[in-house]
Amino acid sequence: MEERDGRSALRRILDFPVEDVRGVAALLAAFAVMSVQVFLRYVLNDSLIWSEEAARYLLVAIAFLGCATGCRKACHIRIDAIDLLLPERARRALAWAVDAVVLGYVAYVAWLAIEIIPILGRQPSTAMRMPMWIAYGVIALGFALAALRIVLARLPGARRE
Repeated sequence: MEERDGRSALRRILDFPVEDVRGVAALLAAFAVMSVQVFLRYVLNDSLIWSEEAARYLLVAIAFLGCATGCRKACHIRIDAIDLLLPERARRALAWAVDAVVLGYVAYVAWLAIEIIPILGRQPSTAMRMPMWIAYGVIALGFALAALRIVLARLPGARRE
């Protein structure tokens, strides 16, 4: 069943930028935690024990979810001097090769992150006593979403932002 703009409902669901929503939520949470910590430390002369650790893990989440956003928008850093010298057909072939290499890398890192969760996942974090599977899960989620975005960008009828 096609919708008015010509895209299927499944494609619209797959195109929803879930990594952006989660990344923005992590950014707002990190900002809130750091703001509360600054207020407590400099105004009330007190501090939270867990705020530095929470901010660190939230910033890690932002970085790995940002990887998926970069793959969706095809805006990672690249040197395009070779692209400018190649004819169109060779440029497309090079883009496919680059996507294949990046897909292999992000899939491998996601797999490694998933494998390490049972090994180190039960260990609690130092200050928050949060299970570390959450921190490793964010790495796996970010790279799995990046792999999904690369695959979706190569499907017929796909377009990158």
